[in-house]
Order: sequence, then structure tokens, then C-alpha cells
Amino acid sequence: MVSSNIVGYQKVEIQPGFNFVAPQFTAMGDTAIDLQSIRLDVADDDATGSENIQILDENGNPVAQYYWFAKDWFGGDKSGWFDGDTGTLAEVDLENGMSVLVEGIDDSTLTIFGEVPETDAASTAVAGFNFVGNSSPSAINIQDLQINVADEDATGSDNIQILDENGNPIAQYYWFAKDWFGGEKSGWFDGDTGALADVELAPGQGVLFESADDGTVITAPAAVQ
Repeated sequence: MVSSNIVGYQKVEIQPGFNFVAPQFTAMGDTAIDLQSIRLDVADDDATGSENIQILDENGNPVAQYYWFAKDWFGGDKSGWFDGDTGTLAEVDLENGMSVLVEGIDDSTLTIFGEVPETDAASTAVAGFNFVGNSSPSAINIQDLQINVADEDATGSDNIQILDENGNPIAQYYWFAKDWFGGEKSGWFDGDTGALADVELAPGQGVLFESADDGTVITAPAAVQ
């Protein structure tokens, strides 16, 4: 186990439209992620409030929305994400392992910084849609995202979806016990081929996890152990 804090940053490319991003760094000395540690590389004079971050519920509907503004727009101390309801600089913590929807207007870059988590990111899902992802600053395999569903309870109902810039699924992977398809281990099976999926998730890549039940835990590995 690494005993000292490791601080770093990661750049995540975003495109026009919807981008699902899982922030990879927690706030210093904390296990949560400060929304303001996600920085958009839009100059102050180009900040129009069009770019925004949305928090989504189990139905995929936004429950909170934050807009990127220059500090002069609302008299803030710095540019950042402003609360769509209050018009003030947002003070929001995100759960480690959670992904958010970033709506980009142009090709741009998010710079995410903070402390590298030394523990796995375990998120408790609700029945329905859950927005999770690779919260590590290193690439992982989709099989590294594990859920606590016993083999005898694996029915293929739990699935991971990769979404495009319009929010539409372009690939889908289902959790099956190894005996279902003669695999060597339980895990995510490709919905098109029926084979155990071999898919890389980039640092900060968000995905949609559709859970059949409340209380399912999905775990992403820490970058350092």
C-alpha cells in the first residue's frame, strides 16, 4: 500500500455533444471529488455558459446542472462551474466512481486534478440506470469493473452500455456466470458475439450501468494498491 499522497492530473478529450466522464482524482485528504477540480480549457472571453455538467438520475434525467462561466459573469473569485439554480459557484462533491455527463459545444479538453485514490471505487447502484466508469487515471479492462452478483443470480439483466455523443448505446455487455457461455470466469459478455468481452476503458471514461436491483455494488479498481 502506498502510504503517501500521490497528486496528479489527467486530460480528457471531449467532443461536441454528450460526453460521459468519470473524474479520476479525489480532493486532497478526502474520498470525494470536488466538482471545481474538473477544469475546462475555455478561455474566460470564450466562456458563454453553453458547456455544462449534468448529474443524472436512474432514469437518465438530469437532476442538477452546472454551467462553465468566466469569473466576471457572476463576480466570482475564479472561473468554474456555476449552479444552474442559484447562479453561484457550485460547491459540490461527487462520489468516487461516479460519472457525469459533460455537454461540449466544441472539441475541448477537461483537466482533472487532485489526489490519486488508493482504494477501490465502490458505488452502490439503484435499480435502473447508474452512471459510473473508470475512475482511475490508468486504462482498465471492462472485466475490472466487478459487480457483487453471485453466479446463481446472474441472469444477464445487469449490463454496461457504452454511449455515443448523442447518448445512444453503441455497445452493450451483459453480466453472466461462467457456465452460461462456457467461459473461464463470470463477467461481462459481448451482446453481439456472446464471448467474454475484451474492451479497454480509457482513464476517465464513463459508462452506463443498468442494474436489475437496488443495492448492487459495482467496483472500479484503484490505480495504486
